[in-house]
Amino acid sequence: MSSQDHHVGLVVDRTFGERISELADSFHVWVVQSPINTPVIERFWKRLGIGRDVDALSAGITSFEAMDDESANATSTRIASDIDEHHGEFAHDPPWSEIHVYGTPLSHELEQVFRELGATEFEPTKDGFISRR
Repeated sequence: MSSQDHHVGLVVDRTFGERISELADSFHVWVVQSPINTPVIERFWKRLGIGRDVDALSAGITSFEAMDDESANATSTRIASDIDEHHGEFAHDPPWSEIHVYGTPLSHELEQVFRELGATEFEPTKDGFISRR
């Protein structure tokens, strides 16, 4: 990651569990709450403690509620603009350069959503995809 890169994670896999902490130590991760994910999120926050001298939007976790019967694709679509609002050009310097999505493959709908946020490149991964601008 260069000094001008700002990576953000989006975890919509409700069973992602312990892998969340490793990601959150590297870059800020938005994570869907679930019986498996929420305890990991809470342990991370407790470990983070008060007064840590870190940009809260460069590393750490933001959790969000899952909607009943919402697919991972639909959750990604719903949360993408929130991520852009908090990590985009009007909120963070530098703005996000990559969003790593875990828990759903790139669909035509998601590609359109991320293109509207300025993404120009997409890379499939074993857990989902990376959106770049």
